[in-house]
Amino acid sequence: MKKHLFCFLAVAFLLTASFAYCLENANEPVVSAEWLYDNLDNPAVFVLDIRKVEDYRAGHIPKAVSLTYAAWRTMENNLDCQLPHKDELADTICSSGIHADTFVVIVGNTDTEKQRINSTRVAWTLKYAGVKRPAILDGGHKAWISKNYPLSTEWVKRPKSNYKCKWNENVVAKKDYVKHHLKDAAIVDVRPERLFKGEISDPMLKRKGHIPGAVNLPYYLVFKKDGTFEEIKKLKFLASAHVGDEKNKEIVVLCCNGQFASSWWFALSEMLGYVNTKIYDGSMEEWCGDKDAPLVEGE
Repeated sequence: MKKHLFCFLAVAFLLTASFAYCLENANEPVVSAEWLYDNLDNPAVFVLDIRKVEDYRAGHIPKAVSLTYAAWRTMENNLDCQLPHKDELADTICSSGIHADTFVVIVGNTDTEKQRINSTRVAWTLKYAGVKRPAILDGGHKAWISKNYPLSTEWVKRPKSNYKCKWNENVVAKKDYVKHHLKDAAIVDVRPERLFKGEISDPMLKRKGHIPGAVNLPYYLVFKKDGTFEEIKKLKFLASAHVGDEKNKEIVVLCCNGQFASSWWFALSEMLGYVNTKIYDGSMEEWCGDKDAPLVEGE
């Protein structure tokens, strides 16, 4: 009896150690389809499918839980794409079965720029809610399909978690914070160059131009044309040229409404290790609505 118990405990220990080893050696913010396939049975891996429900029902990665992108954003004070209310976000996370230490792999579509951005925005929202290790499947659902890996049409539901969200306010910047840190923080505007310079108007914004001192680092530079992330070497070069190499530097990333800013937040914070990177969630939609908030045009 003791011998059988010992064998059982030994096997359990080896399995636990194996799962831990897999995660420890692949605990990266961007994972490949190959890695996900090899680790799909690891209980610590949570596959989060943010595509539309009809896409999920048509076929998804086995064991993936469906929580569409719409669940991760809201409209607040006439501002588009804002963080959900804390109680709503906490309910979304707990009902899905996510814990603080869950290794969440976000799976989305990557055919359009906006679809790619959806995944980085969800990663930021999870980080705000205290989830320590959000990751993104490089190339999204299409990457999985390209490998001829299996699909499932089963609706997956995990047991609810009892996680109490520990809100990470350090990843969020408010308008007053930006106003008071114009000189000592790097302000990264990820809009296309012509919008940044005020050469063209955005129908969502009441004024043209950009925040004084901001640098322009367009969102589309984070991705390759096939929807996968750009090489780390190129991202490092772009980051160094625009915000420097000091990893503790205060960085505030913004766009039109806070959604596309998540592209460079994810690249800077999660991929490159700039630990004090925030998103100004109201972004230029809020800034341009404040007549006292400074703007400049041109360079």
